[in-house]
Amino acid sequence: MFNMSGIQESFFGDRMAGVCQAITSALAFESGLEKSSISASVENDVIYLEGTADSVEAIDIAINLASSISNCRILSHVEPCY
Repeated sequence: MFNMSGIQESFFGDRMAGVCQAITSALAFESGLEKSSISASVENDVIYLEGTADSVEAIDIAINLASSISNCRILSHVEPCY
């Protein structure tokens, strides 16, 4: 019997890496996030937002943007710096 688990893990790992890159790129160009420094990473199908933002509103923008790109669970570790 042929085992596809390694192939599936590789495919989904590559797909999630692409989703993280898309989110990070979108965050870099999103209006309202000009003074923020936020990136995305993935672990166990959870997308983590990390970095700093100049307001709570900017953090909300980042979370909403990430949610619009991926339906995975998104956790924010973005710190406001006023």
